[in-house]
Amino acid sequence: MTHPSDACRALVFWPKAGAPRFQYVMKIISIFIAVFLATASAGYAGKPIARDGSTKDKAIPLKQRGLQAIEEEMAWMLKVFHYTPFMATRDIMAEAIRKARATKKSVHPPKPWQHATLEHGWQWCSYWMVRTPRGERHIYFDTGISTKTPGEVVRQESSRAQYMSKQLEALKPLLGG
Repeated sequence: MTHPSDACRALVFWPKAGAPRFQYVMKIISIFIAVFLATASAGYAGKPIARDGSTKDKAIPLKQRGLQAIEEEMAWMLKVFHYTPFMATRDIMAEAIRKARATKKSVHPPKPWQHATLEHGWQWCSYWMVRTPRGERHIYFDTGISTKTPGEVVRQESSRAQYMSKQLEALKPLLGG
């Protein structure tokens, strides 16, 4: 008949009488190493990519399509940069008007923003460069639209041009135009 403590010794790898202590110590060390590696690898395995828009790989996924997607991009730029292409246009044009009035010469300001639709893997990415008071800022958006969709870039750029021209019309009265 066995004693209940024999079962406990079997569970924790307690050495039996006469067993070398070295084997016991190695079993305990190997258990601690296995537990440590399992917890450490579990901590790194499930980390998602930070989607901050700084690169194509970290492009911010858009939930909307068409004009709503452009509004979503503007909202993200306002959240990330605290600035949008419209604010950049307003500020650069106001500065150009101020300089032109002061010098009585025509002024050619830099482009306040740029946009491109780029291919990334099998999807289209929307890329923006905006001149802010702190310098140029770049941001990428994952449109979620396949590159295999025919005419998609033309459709996106067309809707973006409509949206931007409509918004820029609202700036004319502010700039005295």
